[in-house]
Amino acid sequence: MSLTAEQLKARLGGIGASDAAAAVGLNPYVTPVELWQEKLGIAPTFGGNAATRWGQLLEPAVRQEYAEQTGRVVRLPVGTIHHPDHRFIFCHPDGVTDDGRLYEGKTARFADGWGEPGTDQIPEHYLVQVQHCLCLLKLEVADVAVLIGGQDFRLYEVHADRELQAAIISGEVEFWAHVELKTRPRIDYRSPGALELMRKLYPGTNGQTMQADERIEKLRCAYENARAAQVQGEREADALKAELLDCMGEAAVLKFSDGMALRRSKVSRKGYTVEPKEYVDSRFIKLKG
Repeated sequence: MSLTAEQLKARLGGIGASDAAAAVGLNPYVTPVELWQEKLGIAPTFGGNAATRWGQLLEPAVRQEYAEQTGRVVRLPVGTIHHPDHRFIFCHPDGVTDDGRLYEGKTARFADGWGEPGTDQIPEHYLVQVQHCLCLLKLEVADVAVLIGGQDFRLYEVHADRELQAAIISGEVEFWAHVELKTRPRIDYRSPGALELMRKLYPGTNGQTMQADERIEKLRCAYENARAAQVQGEREADALKAELLDCMGEAAVLKFSDGMALRRSKVSRKGYTVEPKEYVDSRFIKLKG
């Protein structure tokens, strides 16, 4: 739902439903560290993009289709709902039906993460958001309506999971302690976006030189061993692919018994110009002296 200016400002003072997945490390787009920076004012608050803008514009249409398909009336809650024990945990739900069901409306470009309609198979970060709201509203079931690709309307039913809700609230309390103490949350260096997060955290250099301690020396050795194994694995994969291509010769398709196939086709690409950009490069070098 669209938030007022006052509600958007209040979001900095706590954890809303849309923050929940990031706070517990389950948002594929926002890490706990990025959310922590936002709450402390270190990083700018996300101001939205084309996807969020169109999501807001389509909110009434999705809600209307839900009402027509289910016959239910959706009431938009007024104000902010807070957790009874942790006031910094709150939500602004998309709506509650007259028969006591949480309503959440979504839009998505693709169907990735959305299962069969009628099930509770929704993307994990939305599941956390829904359970967050169910917990605060003390409701037993939620209807999640989503419009995929602008034309595929689906309905999902998610039941309250007390165990999951307890884990979410516990994770949010732990995250908020980092905000209050101004201590950075732990970084999962093995997450897909870890390297990109490092680029965001340290966009420049101070020109200083630091000496590696024993722990950092071990990290470097582990990195070089991993890289060597990766390079060896890539060479082995290239060699095996070369042998497969030699077996194919001029054939266009090589079929396998499991239904897979290796296909050869000519590709033509037009030249292009890369837009100028500035970034910090990082690589190992041999120091002189």
